[in-house]
Amino acid sequence: MMFPSYVNLLVFSCLLTLIAGGNIEQTALRGVQTSLLSMYVPSKPFTCLDRSMTIPYEFVNDDYCDCRDGSDEPGTSACPNGRFFCENKGYVGTLIPSHFVGDGICDCCDGSDEYETNVVCNNTCFELAQRNQAEREAKRALHEAGVAKKKEIIAHSIAIKSERQKRLKELENEIQVAEKLKRQAEAPEKEAKDKYQKLWEEQRAKHEAIVRNREIREMFADLDTNGDSLVSIDELQKHTELDLDSENEFTNEEVRTILGADSVNLNDFNTTVFDQISNSYKKLPEPPRPTPEPTPLPEPSQGSFATPSPPLETSDDEQNKPSHRHEEDHENSQHSSSIPTSLEHEKHIHDDTPPEYDDETKRLIQIADHARNEFNAIEGKILNIKQQIEDLKKQSGVDTGPQGEYSAFIDQCYDYEEREYTYRVCMFKDAKQIPKGGGSEVTIGYWDSWSGPTENKYLRMKYANGATCWNGPPRSLTVTFRCGIEHKAVDVREPSRCEYAMIFETPSACDETVAGTTSHSTHVEF
Repeated sequence: MMFPSYVNLLVFSCLLTLIAGGNIEQTALRGVQTSLLSMYVPSKPFTCLDRSMTIPYEFVNDDYCDCRDGSDEPGTSACPNGRFFCENKGYVGTLIPSHFVGDGICDCCDGSDEYETNVVCNNTCFELAQRNQAEREAKRALHEAGVAKKKEIIAHSIAIKSERQKRLKELENEIQVAEKLKRQAEAPEKEAKDKYQKLWEEQRAKHEAIVRNREIREMFADLDTNGDSLVSIDELQKHTELDLDSENEFTNEEVRTILGADSVNLNDFNTTVFDQISNSYKKLPEPPRPTPEPTPLPEPSQGSFATPSPPLETSDDEQNKPSHRHEEDHENSQHSSSIPTSLEHEKHIHDDTPPEYDDETKRLIQIADHARNEFNAIEGKILNIKQQIEDLKKQSGVDTGPQGEYSAFIDQCYDYEEREYTYRVCMFKDAKQIPKGGGSEVTIGYWDSWSGPTENKYLRMKYANGATCWNGPPRSLTVTFRCGIEHKAVDVREPSRCEYAMIFETPSACDETVAGTTSHSTHVEF
């Protein structure tokens, strides 16, 4: 029973001898990372890695914790915060909590954490290395295939933008040509129309002047009750409808203000009075005339007979003198006859209907109409393309990655089906939760921003400010991208209340660096 203790004591003595001789075996430094071996020099005192204290080297791995960071016991379980390094030759070196050392469980694939126990640990590092190699090769192949699709997406995005820009230039050139032809055709049309418009307006102005003069004469004659060719205060004062202050008397001063004098002649009436009173003026009702009683004819004497009275004589000048009305009609007739018959002036002069154009003007209008129709046809296309370009500019305003690798997401929606809900994310727009059993869909977020890590922000996007949870915060969704051959959502969860997380596979997230790695296994130390 004492034999094992004696052996251990002998080994310990040999170890001390080796330490004293300045030569230490690797086993004395179990649990130390290769990168930190230079800190553990047997011939020098050991300084804790947190610089909290310096101790004799003999205190290293003596199964007593001296350093606060546990760095003096890398190969024992003495320090609760210590870390033991598994070298795992042929595989990946790892760090485990030091209290796993000597606990009877093989944590290192090479079994080095159980060096003080009788537990036999099978070395699984080779198997793990093979499995890791297979996984890395599968990952590399996945990224390689995904990168190929990613390049197609980028090339397609570039081609579409280039084609749209080319088409836009072509259509812009077409519309410039059409605008030039339209202007050339409209110039003579406008000239001819302007000529007819000017003539029509001139004739209408003349007619309006004639009508106005007639109204002025008629009103003046109506007011000039005593026939002295003047309108006086007394004559105008009878028309109380012209009194602006109808509650009071229509005074002489008020009438004089309208006339501008005690009386006015026709010319002054035309220039100063007519426009003031024309809208309110009303003719006075004519007083009723008594019906004269018939006068009895005298009894003719016997033998006499009635001799008819001679007709009123009219001088030759009066007979040949046309009436005022006849003069006006004659003047209008001459005035109208000066207008080309193609204008049909008498038909339109009394209303606002423009005159009909002559054949030459109609021909110019037809030419201009044809040019306008061609222009409008092309302009319709231009408006359509401009709308497309406007949409493209809006899309260009969206950050679709350094090379536009996420441009395939524009205007695309993707669903993920689970037991109770369908989750639908419309990229760069919004995300919804749709109940399968009926009921209203719920917006769980609107596109907000890319939110990935600093080294690659395009690995995650955020949808925020969704519908507010009952007695809770607004809903939100985080979409995390990972490499895949297709665009598809593969998982949706709610890790915390009203905060949703989606995993989305896409070629756009595949990494050229991973795709280009070699398939040879390498030793990696953490």
